[in-house]
Amino acid sequence: MNAPRKTLMSLPVGATLKRLARALAVAGGILAGLLLLLWAWLAWYLLPNLGTYKPQLEQELSAALGHAVHIGSLTGSLQGPVLTLALHQVEIDNPNPGGYPLQLAELSARPSWKSLISWSPRFTRITLTAPELSLRRARDGHLYLNGIVLDGSRSSDSQMLDWLLEQDEIRIEQARLRWRDEAMGLAELDLTQGNLSLVQGLFGHRLTLTAHAPEGWLDAFRFQMTWRGDRLENWRTWRGKFALDVGGANLADWRRTLAWLAHMPAGQGGARVEASFADGQFTSGQARFDLKNVVLRPEAAGPLVAVPNLSGEVELKPGADGGSELLARNLVAQTIDGKLFDRAEFRARWREGAKAGGSLSLSRADLGALRPLLRVLPLGENAAWRALDPDGFVEEVTADWQGSLAAPGRYAVKGRFSGLGWQPVKLLPGISGISGELDFSERGGMLRLSDPDGATLTMPSVFARPIEVRKLDAAVRWARQPKGVVDVELEQVDLKNADLEARVQGRYRWAPDESAAGLIDLTASIPKVAATAVPAYLPLVVGDDTRTWLAGALKAGQAENAQLKLSGNLDRFPFTDGGGEFLVTAATRNVSLEYGEGWPWITHINGLLEFRNAGMLVKATDARSMNAAIGPTTVSIADLGADHPHLLVDGGAKGASADFVRFMQQSPLNTMLDGFPQGLKAQGNGQLSLRLDIPLTDVKAIAVAGQYAFLDNTLELGHGIPALQQVRGRLAFSERGVSARGIAFQALGGYGRLDADTQPSGLMRFVVNGRADARAALAEYVPPLVPNVGGMTPFRLVIDVNRQLKSLQLDSTLHGVTSDLPVPFAKRADASWPLRLTISPSGTQSRLTLRLGQEVRAQFYLKDSGTLARGAVWVAQGRGNLPRQGLAIYVASPSIDAAPWLALLGRDGGGAMPDVPLTLNLQADQVSIDGRLLHAVKVNLEPRSSGWSARVDARELNGTVSLGEQGRVQMRLASLSLPLARQDEGDVPVAANSNESLPSLDVQIDRLTWKDRSMGKLTLMSTRQKNEWKLDRFQLSNSDGQINLRGVQRTQDGQMRSQLNVQLDSASLGKLLARFGEADLVRGGKFRSTGQLEWQGGMTSIQWPSLSGEITLSAESGQFTRAEPGVGRLLGLTTLQSLGRRLRFDFKDVFGEGFAFDSINGAIGLDNGMATLNDFVVRGPAATITLTGKANLVRETQNLTARVLPSLSEGVAIAAGAATLNPLVGAAALAAQKLLQDPLGKLFASEYRITGTFASPKIDSVSRTAPADREKNR
Repeated sequence: MNAPRKTLMSLPVGATLKRLARALAVAGGILAGLLLLLWAWLAWYLLPNLGTYKPQLEQELSAALGHAVHIGSLTGSLQGPVLTLALHQVEIDNPNPGGYPLQLAELSARPSWKSLISWSPRFTRITLTAPELSLRRARDGHLYLNGIVLDGSRSSDSQMLDWLLEQDEIRIEQARLRWRDEAMGLAELDLTQGNLSLVQGLFGHRLTLTAHAPEGWLDAFRFQMTWRGDRLENWRTWRGKFALDVGGANLADWRRTLAWLAHMPAGQGGARVEASFADGQFTSGQARFDLKNVVLRPEAAGPLVAVPNLSGEVELKPGADGGSELLARNLVAQTIDGKLFDRAEFRARWREGAKAGGSLSLSRADLGALRPLLRVLPLGENAAWRALDPDGFVEEVTADWQGSLAAPGRYAVKGRFSGLGWQPVKLLPGISGISGELDFSERGGMLRLSDPDGATLTMPSVFARPIEVRKLDAAVRWARQPKGVVDVELEQVDLKNADLEARVQGRYRWAPDESAAGLIDLTASIPKVAATAVPAYLPLVVGDDTRTWLAGALKAGQAENAQLKLSGNLDRFPFTDGGGEFLVTAATRNVSLEYGEGWPWITHINGLLEFRNAGMLVKATDARSMNAAIGPTTVSIADLGADHPHLLVDGGAKGASADFVRFMQQSPLNTMLDGFPQGLKAQGNGQLSLRLDIPLTDVKAIAVAGQYAFLDNTLELGHGIPALQQVRGRLAFSERGVSARGIAFQALGGYGRLDADTQPSGLMRFVVNGRADARAALAEYVPPLVPNVGGMTPFRLVIDVNRQLKSLQLDSTLHGVTSDLPVPFAKRADASWPLRLTISPSGTQSRLTLRLGQEVRAQFYLKDSGTLARGAVWVAQGRGNLPRQGLAIYVASPSIDAAPWLALLGRDGGGAMPDVPLTLNLQADQVSIDGRLLHAVKVNLEPRSSGWSARVDARELNGTVSLGEQGRVQMRLASLSLPLARQDEGDVPVAANSNESLPSLDVQIDRLTWKDRSMGKLTLMSTRQKNEWKLDRFQLSNSDGQINLRGVQRTQDGQMRSQLNVQLDSASLGKLLARFGEADLVRGGKFRSTGQLEWQGGMTSIQWPSLSGEITLSAESGQFTRAEPGVGRLLGLTTLQSLGRRLRFDFKDVFGEGFAFDSINGAIGLDNGMATLNDFVVRGPAATITLTGKANLVRETQNLTARVLPSLSEGVAIAAGAATLNPLVGAAALAAQKLLQDPLGKLFASEYRITGTFASPKIDSVSRTAPADREKNR
């Protein structure tokens, strides 16, 4: 246990290791010494004498490269143990006569210790800095470096390349390389900042090259190649690979350098290309690319195709059987029509030569995106691909072929697809949106379709438009037979779309020697189809005109249980001459048919529809048109494919005549009959028969033959013609016109018969003969005149129509008609007044003329609507021109009695003014109005924007009268003389107007006269409201005074009441009264009177029994003269002329010829026609008179008391002073008189009672007592 331990070095192995370590240490020391000596030799001998070795180095390099090398100068440096040689101004001779040498400005090299072994120049690194290299490949394939040919076939070229491959590392930094490949037709490419690295390692060589292309050409460029192999002459034994990375390439710039890029003139992107080679052959290649916004031009001068996105991976390698194999993965290609590939895969194998053939498979390809390429590819003999313009998505397809791909001897194709489609080409129908499976070969094939999403079938040689299919299940087989015969079997085809469901079965055989179009035997059943859809499924053999007509004619409804059979040689379709059968039958349900443009539809057609070969027939068992029931009717086309097909409609109907009239109005018959049905209305029933022949090439050239029987109808013809009752007869019509014989009717209280005929010129004439009741006729046209006429009269009416109304003429003698209208229209029954009314077109209007006897002529122009455009009426000797617009009436007569005409116009509220501007020109020597006369009258009435205005000139008045908005009457008269003269008596005042419905008035009369006396200027303003007429202003003013009135007239609860405020001011009451004809009543006198009055009734006449209110009077400095009593009711109360004439007391010397007054003051109260006077005082220098009492204004009676106090004391006092010739005495007496309040006057005061009527008052003395006695009696 305690044995001494032995160390490792004490073992025999340890001794050996120890000796080895000692030997290595000695060898290392020797080597270090040698290296140190070598370093000292290099540093202290070689470098200082390096220039002497330049010839030797040139000789060694020339021998190594195989070309003469010249070095301008040689320098070196030693960094640690590393020696670096710098060669300046190096030239390598060009062996070609006249060629330029390769010049290198500077080259650095690090000698390798291998040089001692190989005894030839070896370097660990050769570095060229910023060289300018020009590399060119000539058309003959030779490669030139700065003009020096590099030909591997020559020993010198091979020697130089071999020597370069023997170096450990060669670097070229910041080089500029100009590359031009004439063999490929490349323009010169200028690369800068180029870096090249050629490294020899243990496992072979590695070449790396990076450079910068011109701006915009590339963002990144990198080339790397690795291989095993040394000598160039043994390149066929090399094995290796290379990779090229290009990023940010701009194809628009590169296509100027790479000629083959002319087919790709634009685009950006990058790519990585890898390839492997061995034994002088290409073994495999891979590429990854990602390009954006690529533009392709497959043909040099062809159109461009945009490819926004193109990327994927591609691998190409030799096949096992000597062919080639191509594999593409993750393919993404997008055109403007969509993605051609979306991460698709494509695999193909092929071989050339005697055993040519191959196979391919493709998945996830969108053919629609391929269309832009197909449209521009130079497909040559396969241009049909361009015409097919395919679309759809290929789920998977595989194909095998033997022989050339363009014309294979045998082939087999299988595939699955969805949404597949192509355009029709020749006999091949176009299709879109189908999905299914396909399996075919050169012997035949099978196609299964199952498309729940819908498809479209296009057969331009058979159908006018594509057929939409929402659901399709089909199985189709075909087989190729000898001589190009193809047999097709439709095992079962079920399809459904918005219009129909159908099941089709049959066979088709295409044999070029038998039929160009083929032989067919096909049946189909369609349970239901919309009628409007039928034209879309008719073959093109049905003419364009017919199909166009059917497309527009069928409006609604459906065909049920439709059966189709098609068999025979399609070259002879539609088999009008035999050789096959085409038959379609269906039951119609509620079909609507517009058989002709503008003609009312036939609706609710129930019957049978049949297409047999070239013909069409609709048998309607019942139908309706314009709500009228139609009996059995047929609609047929004999030859659907004829150049000029005709549609025949033959049928009839019974029903309401109103429906028949509407049928004529809403059909071309209205135009054919020149608008005759327009405005026609009917009541009752009738029977129609109708036959139409419609050329489908010109539906306006329709032929019509029809007849309608009226059965006790009521017809309203319009155009101002009265309604016809109990109409019986037949009216025949065609496209040329109408005809009728003896259609009986009753109208205008009479009867008549109508005949109609159409002349060869197209003129239609309607003649009506009958008798009419004048009162019924006027009730139709001039209702206000009905009470004034009566009697029956014959008439004849002739209407000519030629595309429009040509003329209308009404003639009657009016024999038997009576009239009590005012002169000149009063008529006896036995008198004949020829009446003629004519209407004829005039330009765009109608001209109407009227003549009634010798008294009335008229001419009117009517618009299309029948309203008056302009016209004129001449009565008696009236003269004037036809106005440019509106209605003018001209009346001229020696004498006109206006009263009956005014009464006629005012009857029943009067008539409305016409809607057109009306002018009236009236001239008369004398116009009578209610027995009052106007002389030398001229009236010109003209319209204005809101009414009318009349200029009136007569002996009695002159001015204008206007009617404005809301019935406001405006009068501007220069003069008015009243009263107007009467026919039977002298001048009297005009009666008060009893019409209480007063208008708004605006009256100004500059000069108003009454019985040739000037009354001054009159202004009157009033306004009319709903239940109120307001007198805003009434002012009669002259130099002697002014009268102002204001008031209102109201209607409430059917009762009318008036209120009036009165004010009269006069500087000379006597002159003012003289203007009213009371010249001897008052002389002088300043007068003022105000009052408020009201009464039950209108403003224009005072109702005395209800008159109430109060009037105040004040006057001064005047004198009553010899006026007659009864001048006025109020003046009759206040004048003292009766006292002065009848009193025979002691006051005669006081009154004399009149009574002067200093003042008059008083008030009169009015209460329902009773006037009350209280302290009505008249003071004058002669006396003071006080009036009290009452007066009845209705009975014009009075009961008044008048107290007269003579002013005697002043006279006595003055007389006493004069008698004594002492003024002081007289003054004293006068003062006493005043202080004692006229004791003498009171002494002689008297009282009188005034009774009786206003016209004959009775005055009695009541008493004559002394003042003291009277005081007692009080």
